[in-house]
Amino acid sequence: MVVTRPTRYRDTLQAHYTASTPIVEYMTSRLVPRDEDRIWEPCAGDGDLVDGVLAVSPNATIRLSELDENAVHGLVSKYRETNIDIHHEDALEVGSNPLFDQGISFSRIVANPPYGAYQTPQRRRRLQAQFPKLYVRDTYGVILFHCLDLLDAGGRLVFIIPDTFLWLNRHEFLRRRIFKTTTIEELALFPSKFFPNVNFGYSGLCIISLTNSAPANDHEFQLLNNFQSVEALVSCVESCSDWKCNVSMFTQLEIASRKKCDLHIVNHAIALCDRATESLGDHAEIRTGFYSGNDVRWVRRKDGTVPRSKKFSNVDFNKVAVSNPTLDGISGEQHFIPIMRGGAFPYHKPTHWYVDWSREAVTEYRRKGKNPARFQNSSYYFRDGIGVPMVASTRLTGALLEKRLFDQGIVGVFPASPRLLYYILGFLNSSIATRLIRQINPTANNSANYMKRLPFVIPTAGELAFIDPLVERAIIQSCKGIQLDGRLTKQINSFYDSVWLDLTNAAEQTDEPEPE
Repeated sequence: MVVTRPTRYRDTLQAHYTASTPIVEYMTSRLVPRDEDRIWEPCAGDGDLVDGVLAVSPNATIRLSELDENAVHGLVSKYRETNIDIHHEDALEVGSNPLFDQGISFSRIVANPPYGAYQTPQRRRRLQAQFPKLYVRDTYGVILFHCLDLLDAGGRLVFIIPDTFLWLNRHEFLRRRIFKTTTIEELALFPSKFFPNVNFGYSGLCIISLTNSAPANDHEFQLLNNFQSVEALVSCVESCSDWKCNVSMFTQLEIASRKKCDLHIVNHAIALCDRATESLGDHAEIRTGFYSGNDVRWVRRKDGTVPRSKKFSNVDFNKVAVSNPTLDGISGEQHFIPIMRGGAFPYHKPTHWYVDWSREAVTEYRRKGKNPARFQNSSYYFRDGIGVPMVASTRLTGALLEKRLFDQGIVGVFPASPRLLYYILGFLNSSIATRLIRQINPTANNSANYMKRLPFVIPTAGELAFIDPLVERAIIQSCKGIQLDGRLTKQINSFYDSVWLDLTNAAEQTDEPEPE
C-alpha cells in the first residue's frame, strides 16, 4: 500500500510587503535617490518603497516590475505620474531579451523581493540553466544576483532579504559575487517581527546597501544590529552618533578571502587556540542517514510513551531481529531492527524505534525509479559512530550509534580512527561545540555540511588518557537513565575549553551555565 502525501498550499509569489514606515525611510536614505536617476523596483508589490523614493526624488524615472496581476492593477490605479513606468512582468526576464532590452541598466535599484516562494521544477531547471552556480530555490538570491547585472557602474542597490545569505553554504556563490565585486556600505540586521504581522522562526532580516564598484583593499563596511525596535532604524537615517543599535566594522576583502566567504554574527567571538587549524570533517566521515519513504508504514515505536509517536504502531518484540542485519535485508519473522531517529540525548540514546528490514522492505527501499525512500550512504549503516540530531535543540548533543541504523533526522559522525570515538563524542556534547556550531550556522539545522566545518584539535596521547575515562563515565550514567552529574559535565566542558580556546583571552570566553 502506498500512502500519498497530502497536497499542501504552495505560494508562488510569497511576498512580505514593506508596509513599515521606518524600514522604508531607512532604505530610502541608503539608496540616496536623485531626480536624474533611472530607478528600478523589481518587486513593486503595493508600492511602499516607491512612495519612499518619490518623497525624496519625485522626478526620478522609475520602472516598476510586478508579477502579481492584482498588484499591477493596484499600482496602475495608484500612480498617474508620467515618470513611473509600470510593467506586469517577471523581474528575471528584464534585460534578458536582446531585441527589446538591449543595454538596459539602472543607476539605482531598491527591492524587498519575495522569499520562500514555490517554484515549479520546470522553472527551477530554467533558472539553473540561466544561473548555473546559484541556489535558485531561494527567489530573493536569484533576483539580487540578476539586479547586480543590471546595475550601472557606481550605481547603488538597497535590498531587504533574509540574513541567512550571510552564512548558509548554498549561498556561497552569491556571497562571492557581492563581497568580491561590489562595495558594501552597510548591513542592517533585525528580527523579522519588525515587519507588520510577520515573524520567521528560522531567520532574521538584513538590509544590504552597496555600490557597484570593486572594493578597495582596506575598505570596511559597518554592520548594524541589536535594534530594540523598528523605530530605532530611523535613528540611523540622520548622520549622527546617536544610533540606537550596535555598530561593528568589517574589512570586506578579509571576508571575501574566507574559505566559505561567510560572515557570522555572534555576541562574543570565539578565540580559538593555534592548534584548532583543522575541521571535524578532516578526521571523521559525516553522513546523512536512511529514509524509508513512508515511516508510518515501515517504522514502529517501542511503546506509547515515545514522544511524537501518536501515528505509529507498537513493535512486536517477537519480530525484532536478534542477529546483525545486512544491507540485503533479513529473511524470516524477526526482521525489525533498531533505528536511531531525532531527539536530543547526550552520550547514549535508548532505542525507541524499529524499522522493517525484511528482504521485501529493503527491496522497496532500494527500488529504482521514482521512489520517496532514500537508501543513502548505506556503507555507513550498522557501524560504530555518533548520531547527532539534525534539528538543533538548546545545545548540541551526540549519542553512540552502537551499530544501529540511523535515519535522515540524524547526522552520523564516523571517526577516522577508533581511538577518537570517545574524544569526538565528548566534544560534540561540550558547551564549546554548541557555541561553535551556532557560530557556523545560527539556524535550526545541524546538517552534515555544517558539522564538517566544526574546528577540530588533534589530541595528544595524554589528552586522550585524561578525557576517555570521563566520557566513559558519562556514557554509563546516560545508559542508566540518570541525569548526568553536574561536576562531571563541568570537568568535560573545562577540558574541551582548555584544548580548543585561546586561554590568553579566557576572560572573554563566557561559557554556558552548567546543569545543576
